[in-house]
This record gives sequence, structure tokens and C-alpha cells, in this order.
Amino acid sequence: MGSRGHIDDRRHARRFCARHLAKIVLGPDAMISCTVEDISTDGARISLRRDILLPEDFDLFIAAHELQVHHVHLCWRHGDCAGVSFSPSTKQPENTSSLVHRSFSGDESVRVLVEVERDRPTRTRAPSNVRK
Repeated sequence: MGSRGHIDDRRHARRFCARHLAKIVLGPDAMISCTVEDISTDGARISLRRDILLPEDFDLFIAAHELQVHHVHLCWRHGDCAGVSFSPSTKQPENTSSLVHRSFSGDESVRVLVEVERDRPTRTRAPSNVRK
């Protein structure tokens, strides 16, 4: 097995820390929650439960500033992390609606958005009359 530096040397684009909620979509009724830990224009590192098996290729819905949908290829898997590369057709994020409707029906894309929002941690706010 190569060193960590060897893996980094193969990357063509700089990765950025992300921490975005995401869904791995395996079919109309099969979605897996994960987190995008870092991302580049070429791919991403995701974290998910280590006992979940992943296929070689799948769709990844990323809840960032706007919904991004990528068809990805699994490059590596170590414990609870996996590295994926974006297919050439989805490397540059497009308008959400055109990309979602190209691969998924409207009902499926709405269901993914609902699933992502359900998984988003709720933030507690202090009452407005409490001083910090």
C-alpha cells in the first residue's frame, strides 16, 4: 500500500474542507446518508458508516450552498472514509434543476432534499433577551 503522500501526488485539483451533508443514491428507494469531508473539482472524500458497502459507481447529492449532484466512481475505501472521483459530465457543478431532472424525476429529487434536511443537525438559538 502506498503512503499518504503518494495518494496526494495523484490529485490534479486542490481539495477544500467541506463538511456538507450528502446522500448516496443507489436507486429510487435506496439512499445512504454521508458527509462530504473535502471536495475538489475532480472528486471528494466522504465519510459514512464503515459497514456500508458501496458500488463502484453511484450518484452523490451534496447539500452545499445549492444542491449539487454528481455521478461518481469509487476510487478507494478505508474504514469510514471513501474517495470518489466525479464523472467528466458532472465535474463542473451545474444548475441544480437541470442536473437533477436529467437523472432523476422531480419527486425523487424532492425526496432527496427532504432526506438531507431531515439529517441536518438543528441549531439551538439563545433567547434574544439573554446577553452573552
